[in-house]
Amino acid sequence: MLPARQFELLNRIAALHHRSLPTYLTYARPWVSSGSESKAVIIDDIAADHHDLVQRTLRVLEADDRPVALGDFPMEYTDLNDLSLDFILQELTHYERRLLKTLEEIASWMDREQSSYFLVNMAIGMAMGHLENLAETKGGSPAVKA
Repeated sequence: MLPARQFELLNRIAALHHRSLPTYLTYARPWVSSGSESKAVIIDDIAADHHDLVQRTLRVLEADDRPVALGDFPMEYTDLNDLSLDFILQELTHYERRLLKTLEEIASWMDREQSSYFLVNMAIGMAMGHLENLAETKGGSPAVKA
């Protein structure tokens, strides 16, 4: 059984990824102009990674037989409806930077001996990879700055 604090941190990681901006964008797809279809694929790729991490995290959480709360999508995501793909990708980059910073903070609170530490490090690696992919999509450098 996970200590209560580790359980809460893992639940937070699951909620952050389950109700993430990339996941929201799979439901409220941005408008994609002709010729930009390849740029839009990155949203689905990031959302798929988020979904995979949530599934892995939920397996650990549900083994503890405690209630898990994933929450709702933030209302401010609706402000992005009907905006251009390029703008959405910029917002997605900002989102992933904030997520990375949050995950690094959570990692500092994790017990390095628990499975939760492995999961947060996996999430950190994914966020860094997402930022690199987003930079490449925009034609920029893959620098990862939080």
